[in-house]
Amino acid sequence: MNDQKNVLLDTTLTPEVAGKVLERLAINLPLTSNEEGLTKLYRGWCRNIPFDNFWKRLKLTEEEFSDHDQIDANQFFEIWLQHGLGGTCWTTANAMCELLKYFKFDVRIITGSMGDMGEVNHVSLLVSLNEGKEYIIDTSILNEQPIKIDGVHIENPVHPIQLIRNSETTKIIFEHCTKREHMPCAINKNRISKEQIVEFYIASIHNSLFNDCVYIRKNEEGIIHSIVGTTYYTKSKNALGKKELNEEERKQVLINIMGLSEEIVEHISKTNLFNIPQESILINLTKY
Repeated sequence: MNDQKNVLLDTTLTPEVAGKVLERLAINLPLTSNEEGLTKLYRGWCRNIPFDNFWKRLKLTEEEFSDHDQIDANQFFEIWLQHGLGGTCWTTANAMCELLKYFKFDVRIITGSMGDMGEVNHVSLLVSLNEGKEYIIDTSILNEQPIKIDGVHIENPVHPIQLIRNSETTKIIFEHCTKREHMPCAINKNRISKEQIVEFYIASIHNSLFNDCVYIRKNEEGIIHSIVGTTYYTKSKNALGKKELNEEERKQVLINIMGLSEEIVEHISKTNLFNIPQESILINLTKY
């Protein structure tokens, strides 16, 4: 299990890894650090890198696939490039932050409260562009379009966003990936240090909404695909889909839709990750 001693604090994305990531995202150089470049990079992320808890839960159950640690951005991307796995908010935001910094974006990591619960349980990114324009990039909400901090809403049939602002926070109102019900996320613009990111990450290994059952979500154009527990959801402009998957169907969705490698899917199939707990907050929150 990870502890503070063996987590790298100062990850720097290498040119080799950055080049491979851009190639996989099908983004050509040069990538300019403006709104167009930011949108291109974020949309590419949303459609290629899933938000999932597989790597984390393999560590929790001591059924690790390797000794790679996702809080190291280079190792995060190596895992994704080889096996298609993403991560949860602390590891994905950290990796995206390093990717943005590599391409000269002015970015800082900021905290949030998913569900607007009054406590820090989430992390997001704030990108500053020319003329004082600021945008939220969130690797959990995955709404595909940078959220302008002084905006009001983003009209999108699959990824609608509303903003409520006060002097201290910006509240993002978005839809669940499995249904059309709203979820608030309060974002605080205060920067947090690399050491704090690691502390929050370690705490989340033992205490997180995403610890009790499988969760994976990935976008394609106009559609959100997700699995929660053993249920496969699809969400598009005009339809919501829901299906219970058997083991073979799960494997096919994970490989052909979520983009996971056959090797990691076979490893997962030999574990108890798809066992459903008697009571799951995550399942209750996402089901319809």
